[in-house]
Amino acid sequence: MKDLDNKKSFESLLVELSAKLINLPLESIDLAIESSLNLLTEFFGADRCHLGEFSSNQSKIEVSYFYLRPGINIPQTTDVGEHYLPFVYESIKKDRLIAISKPSELPDHAKQERAEFERLGIRSLLVLPLQIDYVVQFGLSLSTITKHIKWEKQSINQIMIVANILANTIQRKMALKQILDEKEWSEAVIEGMPQITYVFDLQGKLKRWNKDAEAILGYSAEEMKDKFIGDFYNDEDMKRVMKVVEKVIEDGREHQVEYDFINKSGEIVPSYYGSGKLMDIGDEQYIVGQSINISEIKQAQEEIARQLEEIKELKNQLETENIYLRHELKSISSFGNIIGESDILKHIFYRIEQVAPLDTTVLLEGETGTGKELFAKNIHKKSTRSDKPLVTVNCAALPASLIESELFGHEKGAFTGALQKQIGRFELASGGTLFLDEISEIPIELQVKLLRVLQEGEFERIGNPKTIKIDVRIIAATNRNLEEEIKKGRFRKDLYYRLNVYPITIAPLRDRPDDIPLLVEHFVKRFNQKFKKNITRIPWNVMDNLKLYHWPGNIRELENIIERAMILSNSNTLKVEKLKSLEQAYNKKLQTLAEHERDYIIQVLDQTMWRINGPKGAASVLDMHPETLRSRMRKLGIKRPNPIT
Repeated sequence: MKDLDNKKSFESLLVELSAKLINLPLESIDLAIESSLNLLTEFFGADRCHLGEFSSNQSKIEVSYFYLRPGINIPQTTDVGEHYLPFVYESIKKDRLIAISKPSELPDHAKQERAEFERLGIRSLLVLPLQIDYVVQFGLSLSTITKHIKWEKQSINQIMIVANILANTIQRKMALKQILDEKEWSEAVIEGMPQITYVFDLQGKLKRWNKDAEAILGYSAEEMKDKFIGDFYNDEDMKRVMKVVEKVIEDGREHQVEYDFINKSGEIVPSYYGSGKLMDIGDEQYIVGQSINISEIKQAQEEIARQLEEIKELKNQLETENIYLRHELKSISSFGNIIGESDILKHIFYRIEQVAPLDTTVLLEGETGTGKELFAKNIHKKSTRSDKPLVTVNCAALPASLIESELFGHEKGAFTGALQKQIGRFELASGGTLFLDEISEIPIELQVKLLRVLQEGEFERIGNPKTIKIDVRIIAATNRNLEEEIKKGRFRKDLYYRLNVYPITIAPLRDRPDDIPLLVEHFVKRFNQKFKKNITRIPWNVMDNLKLYHWPGNIRELENIIERAMILSNSNTLKVEKLKSLEQAYNKKLQTLAEHERDYIIQVLDQTMWRINGPKGAASVLDMHPETLRSRMRKLGIKRPNPIT
């Protein structure tokens, strides 16, 4: 569970970093990288983070980005080289990772590092070399001041993923900066620039161009004289270019557009980014434009997109191996196991032991709040599929329009809003178990497709005619009478017979009164820890009232009542508010004289803190000899409750 939580948190970190770093303008990249270092440092529990780049002559690593946790007063390291921290410098240069939990783990020849770390108070260090195009160009370090950290392999791999994303972002920044620099030069110098530069009139006829335009487009200077701007684009690109030209003419400001050129041979010259501006030359107006090749920038963007796609694929793979459970953590009831020793509960366990090792479909029937999902998890845990995912679908929580997509998945563009392909729950559960909670809520028109999956083990994704074969065990649950639903025309009879192979009825809490004391003690212990309280006494009359209550909300209602009682109890004794329907429950069950005597004696004992002797003892209050009271207690089965440990 801890590994699942960690993976879930790391995925959230990647999503947040991706949102910060993708498609940023140049002026926002530095701030986004610094913010990302903050997130990285905080997430992995470090105190400092450095990100640096090799200088042009490779003599040192210059630190461009730095983060220091608030409250830590240590100067920033500006560069690392042959004369300062040489072991760290050589390790990065030779693509060697450094991971130490304490300075004593450094090799003997790293004397300068040991002394410097001792001076700065550095306790743990992780240094990662970062490659771009198979060449080490960057180095990232995480260090701690306040504690020692043992750098686990999983954490190092996760940090490496984030570090590579940051390195590619820096490379993209450099590429963007280069584009802007070239654009500034193009405004000052037309000829001699290694880009296409041209001037055309408002009718689109070329008037001036540079040598690069001739070379890239394949026309001679004489041929270019008769060309119009539209002669170099396909129809689709031409429409986009003309829209931009119209904007330039309309507002006089510079506008940009991306397109492909078509040269003299009819070949496509891809990935150009052009801008144009309206200029007054003499008595006429012209549009001065330039086009630069952005192939390298696109390659950098595609590399970032590829890495994000790899992360997405890894996420999907982990989900099929039970990472799906991260979604289920929010919906699991706060009691983590099944509590009770009643004969009814033992019989349910016996039924589960019989069917769990088989692949038989199981139908769990029971009222709301009886814990049907816990029993489903118990069946899966004891099955031969326990090492595969248990995927839960709450059919009542999904809109009718989305249930089919959630169960069977859909292709990109299959319907409005289907922006990407989605794997359905049946595929996620392949090889494992699919728990269909509130099965009666599935629309009648979708039940036919569900019946086919149960019968033939195959289905099609929405928007894809290809048949998908699966191997899934089905556990279904309902709080309704499905036979009544069939009579009302809301549930298919053939689907009911397919699901009702091995029904298990989960008894309501009112039929398990002997389990209530165990459940109460369980909840009191848990809420003691949660609320930092010390409730050690549960009066007998409180327990008897709880056992007498009808519990329409079952275990979930009991949990809520105990939580409220824990909040309101200010001593070490649990005090439960009067239950709404308790008087009705009393009226339904009249007590015998012995039962009434027993309840009254327990009430007096609770008030006297179970003291029998003395002027303030229970015997004195009851006007009874102490030994007579003890004899009555033995006869009525009254025992002093043990404090909760």
